[in-house]
Amino acid sequence: MPVASGVMKQTPTSPSAPDNFPRPLCTLVVDDSFRFLRALCAYLKTEPMFEVVGTAVGGGEALHMAAMLGPDLVLMDLHMPVMDGLQATAILCRAVPNIRIIIMTMEDSAAAEAEAQAHGAHGFIGKPRITHDLITEVRRVFHSDHTKGRAEQLVVPSRSAFTTGPSGVRPAIG
Repeated sequence: MPVASGVMKQTPTSPSAPDNFPRPLCTLVVDDSFRFLRALCAYLKTEPMFEVVGTAVGGGEALHMAAMLGPDLVLMDLHMPVMDGLQATAILCRAVPNIRIIIMTMEDSAAAEAEAQAHGAHGFIGKPRITHDLITEVRRVFHSDHTKGRAEQLVVPSRSAFTTGPSGVRPAIG
């Protein structure tokens, strides 16, 4: 069952947070493996730059949770039954342009990364190295302007970017 979100807090920049980052990233974690989902959420709770606001076990549930919670970041599994991470990523990128999505997979290959990018993913990370590489990848994703291919100052979506979700419903967090 998804984790309900509390009120988002403004906190000072932490040592592990990206430069100029004013608050933890509201993060939605999506994976069909309950074991991996629990382990990743436990890890994210130890890192001050993340606030896990919800979890989902499939692409369809991820769309619903993203509409309700308006996360800054979605950590999305590549391979899931019914709606995989690529399908969910493509829909989310169209519906919520300010959201950032990092695809996670056991299949850490250039072909899988290219396919993820083709579907709109902002980042890509192999699951075996997630605790080692995640913060670096998040910093890269939030420091890059992927539509223009140039680096710029950290871009963090404002909460007002989520006045309505993909279904036109106002998210639970404001």
